[in-house]
Amino acid sequence: YFELGDQLMQCRHCNANMWYNETISKRKNSSSPRFNLCCGDGKVELPLLKNPPKHLHQLLFDHNAADSKNYQQNIRTYNMMFAFTFAGIKLDKSINDSRGPPTIRIQGQPCHRIGSLLPMPGKEPKFAQLYIFNTDNEVQNRINATSQHAEIEAHIVSSLSQMLDEHKAYAKSFRMARDRLTDSEVHNVRQKLIVNREKNGRTYNVPTISEVATLVAGDFDANSRRDIIVETQNGLLQRIHELHSSYQGLQKRNRLTMREWFAYRLQCRPNEAQTLLYSGKLFQQFVVEGYTMVESERLSYIRNNQKKRRVDKFCSLQRSLDVGTTKGLNKDKRVILPSTFVGIPQYMDQFYFDGMAICSHVGFPNLFITLTCNPNWPEIHRILTPLNLKAIDRPNIILRAFKLKYEQMLSDLTKNHLLGKVVACELILFLTNST
Repeated sequence: YFELGDQLMQCRHCNANMWYNETISKRKNSSSPRFNLCCGDGKVELPLLKNPPKHLHQLLFDHNAADSKNYQQNIRTYNMMFAFTFAGIKLDKSINDSRGPPTIRIQGQPCHRIGSLLPMPGKEPKFAQLYIFNTDNEVQNRINATSQHAEIEAHIVSSLSQMLDEHKAYAKSFRMARDRLTDSEVHNVRQKLIVNREKNGRTYNVPTISEVATLVAGDFDANSRRDIIVETQNGLLQRIHELHSSYQGLQKRNRLTMREWFAYRLQCRPNEAQTLLYSGKLFQQFVVEGYTMVESERLSYIRNNQKKRRVDKFCSLQRSLDVGTTKGLNKDKRVILPSTFVGIPQYMDQFYFDGMAICSHVGFPNLFITLTCNPNWPEIHRILTPLNLKAIDRPNIILRAFKLKYEQMLSDLTKNHLLGKVVACELILFLTNST
């Protein structure tokens, strides 16, 4: 049995807790180990998360309190109540019909959209509209906007609303819009969430109200096309660009990818607040949406760099084949994905053809070995048990432990020849849900 030990190492750049086997250099007894998983060995530097307000801290960490248990059990619902935008995804609830661990699976493309300041006549307020419309009955309006009325505590909703009004810059900006609509006779009010923060363009400071929003009664110029402009009342949803500073609270530096940002945020540091990592089911949702954002960025790069990937000849051939069949109809631009893009048919076919080529050259395989991650591994238990967390609450720890075990097994088989000399092998990693 290969024992990983405890996360006794810390990155010298960002102080993230790491296993020694996660070092860049695999040399033993290194005096100054370097790590790439967290901050890219010092290439990424983001502001540390601050401690949550007192009330949120109690809901997250006071596990014996009834309110804390209710909040943790329904944390996704409470989060959705106070969301400013519609995520544009559908949660597949059928996957949780069994007795297995709670799992989140989404359908459709995540696409955050924001509506108008006020609902259309006869429509119930939703998302950001709840911060402005009929705020005298705001608590009940938020509860009515969810499908799990019986499990939601009104006093928790009220306290969370007060907390956001006090600490959340975007909540304050929408309250400002409410006051403007209530106290003024101006009806054509627009709220503009600014993407370019010139006051702190080179820092990651928490934005102030003046940096978050402006209220304007009139038109905007062409330079505001990437800002979020919220009309007083219309029936349309406006998409929020992934690079907007309000999307996931990001304020990105140049050449910082989505993968680097999420890799930095998923680490545990002794000098940083653990609000995100203790959010249970909501942390699962954060990881899933983060994956879709990373994949979307990769697809965008491929789409915008087709010429660099030398697909011109294929596209020219395809256009010649399409002549005579289009009949003048406009066709969308064809995007060719490389075979290295995980999950597409070409990617899976490549593994199949490699396996068949190996069999034709050296014969059929002698061993078929599978390795399954066990959430009861002692290394995982020693991390999660003191924190009162389950394995499903920290999927990043589970996957990191599995990767290290997998790499050690591969080394034992191919380098240490534990079962004999290896002539050829093929490796496939996949994720599955077992009950």
